[in-house]
Amino acid sequence: MDNKNQFDDVFESDAEKKREKVKAHKETNFKEYLEMLQEDPSLAQNSSARILEIIATAGIEDIPDYERWTAGVDKRYKLFSSKLFGVEKSISELINYFKAGAFGLSTGRQILLLVGPTGSGKSTCVSILKNSLKDYVGKPVFMIKGCPMQEEPLHLLPHYLRDEVAKRPEDCDECSHGKRNTKHLHLGIKVEGDLCPQCRYKLLTNYKNKDDGVIRWWSVPVETFTFSIQQSRGIASFEPSDEKSSDVTELVGRENIAVTSTKGPDDPFAYSLSGELEKANRGIFEGRELIKADEKLLWVFISAAEEREIKVQGSSFPHISIDVSLIGHTNLTEFKKFASRQENEALHDRIYVVSFPYPLKVKREVEIYKKLIEVDSSLVRLRKCHIAPDALEIAAIFAVMTRLIESKTEMDLLTKLKVYNGDVALTELRDKEKHPIDIRELIAEGQENPDFSKREGMFGVSSRDVLAALNTAVVEQSSKSGCLTPLTVIRALRDVFDHRMGYVPEDIERFKVLLSSDEENSVMSEYKDLVITSVSKAFLKAYSDLKHELFRKYVEEAERWRDKNRTYIRGQMLEVERDPVTGKPKEADEKFLRSIEEQIPLADKEAEVFRGEILELRSMLMDRKQLFNCDTYRPLGKAVEEKLLADSRSSLTLVLATDRPKGQEEKKRIDDLYGALKETGHCNVCIREKVEKAREFLSE
Repeated sequence: MDNKNQFDDVFESDAEKKREKVKAHKETNFKEYLEMLQEDPSLAQNSSARILEIIATAGIEDIPDYERWTAGVDKRYKLFSSKLFGVEKSISELINYFKAGAFGLSTGRQILLLVGPTGSGKSTCVSILKNSLKDYVGKPVFMIKGCPMQEEPLHLLPHYLRDEVAKRPEDCDECSHGKRNTKHLHLGIKVEGDLCPQCRYKLLTNYKNKDDGVIRWWSVPVETFTFSIQQSRGIASFEPSDEKSSDVTELVGRENIAVTSTKGPDDPFAYSLSGELEKANRGIFEGRELIKADEKLLWVFISAAEEREIKVQGSSFPHISIDVSLIGHTNLTEFKKFASRQENEALHDRIYVVSFPYPLKVKREVEIYKKLIEVDSSLVRLRKCHIAPDALEIAAIFAVMTRLIESKTEMDLLTKLKVYNGDVALTELRDKEKHPIDIRELIAEGQENPDFSKREGMFGVSSRDVLAALNTAVVEQSSKSGCLTPLTVIRALRDVFDHRMGYVPEDIERFKVLLSSDEENSVMSEYKDLVITSVSKAFLKAYSDLKHELFRKYVEEAERWRDKNRTYIRGQMLEVERDPVTGKPKEADEKFLRSIEEQIPLADKEAEVFRGEILELRSMLMDRKQLFNCDTYRPLGKAVEEKLLADSRSSLTLVLATDRPKGQEEKKRIDDLYGALKETGHCNVCIREKVEKAREFLSE
């Protein structure tokens, strides 16, 4: 009988990891550390450079051209993209801050402050960075052995050598052709900072020759260390409490009474270097709701950010050098209070603000829900609760609509939402004078308000509150029908505000109107459209070839119409399709064109512009090597479906009707309809709801 415990493999795997960790630990002296730096100067990179390395190692991907105008940037960083959605521009600004810090530029010597509404991902962003630093396995990170704040060994260098160390061999006249001269110590590294009092004491006590006074700084032992959140090693956080209990010693360390009472306050160990700033040295300091802290505490960050120094209050210690990426985050209410106080202008000048808005794309909002419901949440255990197609989309549509402002172009919020989501082409965007709208200007308009809190994405319903509604609905449905349908979501969203705080009555009333109104441009009107579209697609699946053929025919006829009506440049020769019998140019079938265009709907003059823009859009997408068909260009594809549906409306009505007998043909059609809906992820419960609602909406 095998006596091996079922968990022995797990235990051995853990033991092997511990052994690997011990093997990875290196201990040497400062002299050998300098030799390592000659080979790889980046071993001495600062905290900002190390964070940049982590981000770059995780991977960078290009954002497709057609998404860049809404994202505002052209790169997406994989370290964040699996957990944060719709904040690509914010992440890009954050990375620019770290780039500045890596090169020692002034922007990098400020406090990074993430500002946004509650639940927008600020703390998640910082957690991603902290956890990534905790798991860092890139270049070995060395510290002076025994230092309480794991400081950079280069602080051991005498000041007179630092200019020499900052030079590269190729910049030295005495190092011919870049070859190293043993009389020079050129590393190309700018050394900033000085030894902490305890390391200085050990250096002068243990490494100073008694006979000739020589200080053997090159013999001081150094060792590698790993970052740790739990042990507050290179990663620390601070959350301000009330003014009475707030104490600057939380940040910079406190008096060691056992030492001061016997050896006095001048002893190097009289004050412990155990503040959160010292703990965070070489890594990340997180300030949670940072600007809520008492003003006396915030002043500590001025020198910590700009001079990279802190002062231990009450001690005779000199300023202590630190290398820390200072990251704070706060909500909009506290930010507005802080920004309005003129007495804080010195702090204002040392803060680099990055806004963290809610997503303004339905696609990104849905990704948040999927991640939290289907991956991170314990609700993943409720497998018996099915989430219907369109359920999360309906919730996201509602959330995003609450975050948008009315446009000066008089565009309704639902259309604007679709523009941001990439669902509507320029053809459908018109201002009140029927001029095409520049989508970039539309986005800029939403961000132009000087009041930070009134810009799009900085107000509205939070993803967290929508998830509260979804979670409640999932728990309820898991014991009932077992399906989270769009109607269930709408009902849950209506009820959630009875249990949430922070919304004024006027906002709650506006939210409920969005969810309840049958008028156009509401969540309910979009729900109706989704139901009819979904059932229509399922019904028309048998007509898929005909749908694509009608789409192709429309584009072909539009091209004929353009060739006939365009203005030619003198001398220009164009190939025109001709009738093979008469030899005359083929006439466009305008009756067919109008039968499709009326489904959008478009008036005669608008239709003429539409035809030209359709052809331009096709050329643009072809240049990008993107498909142009009824599935990728929804305005025309939807019109074709509406045309097919209109032509077969009587058949669909008969199929959906419950008050008349069905023949074999109708039964086959309804079986096909149910089968097509199941193929798109519907269960029996959500199929029944969708078909019943489609029957109701089509009979209106």
